[in-house]
Amino acid sequence: MSATPMVSQSFVLSTVRRALGSGRVWTIQGVGTLLFLALAYAWFWIHEAKWWELVGSAVLAVFLAYLAVFLQRTALRVYRRDRLGVLGLGASGSKSRRLSLRPWLPGAVLVFALYVALVWMSEVILAALPDATQHLASWLTLHLRRPVDPYLLQERVESAEFVGVWFLFVVFWLPFAAASLLGERRMWSAAVRAWRRPGYWLGTLVCAVVGHVDFWKLAGWVPQVKGIAAQSASMLARLSLGYVIALGAWLVILALVEEAIANRAPRSPDDTWD
Repeated sequence: MSATPMVSQSFVLSTVRRALGSGRVWTIQGVGTLLFLALAYAWFWIHEAKWWELVGSAVLAVFLAYLAVFLQRTALRVYRRDRLGVLGLGASGSKSRRLSLRPWLPGAVLVFALYVALVWMSEVILAALPDATQHLASWLTLHLRRPVDPYLLQERVESAEFVGVWFLFVVFWLPFAAASLLGERRMWSAAVRAWRRPGYWLGTLVCAVVGHVDFWKLAGWVPQVKGIAAQSASMLARLSLGYVIALGAWLVILALVEEAIANRAPRSPDDTWD
């Protein structure tokens, strides 16, 4: 057996243990994500008919963006401290070196612009999908000399949408975002380090599938119970379990990307911007 699969397997397993064993991250992410979802739901109900509603909507939107960044950065920093502590690099008695925000701000703006561009590209592709499948179905019917249902073809293509989202936003974009949040000086080099690790590709894909499929399977499953109280309890239990599974999958993804982008040079666990 080659050394590469052994290293990838060790990388994934050690990262999963570290991610799922951090009670601090579970608490912060669990409570913080519920708060984020509640505020996001309230934000969609702001009418913006008056000036103070418009201002309130803008302030809440900024706070939601800050909360999302705070939650992910906190998890990434805890995972980096835990990993470096295991390696014996986190027990320095000297005062932690805090880096200013200014050097990393251009990178953060670039990461946000890249995210907007990817969202726009995804919307364009999805909007063009019906016409593209119609043309493809016609071409296949002509060349295969057998009818190809364009609607069935579109369903098959849309079923692969999840893989496209995983590739664009987890494999491609997330290493840049994590590098920016952790203060990596060369985001491109950090992203390339992640892309070169097969364990990162495989681990994030498995986590994305488990979190996505399990949550929606539990949410859509309707057990045969009688009474409003029993049905409500069942729904609460299923959604709670699905939330825990999805959150755990996301935390493992964050731990995987933290280790995948890290360079191997000795550094302080607190060598990130504040």
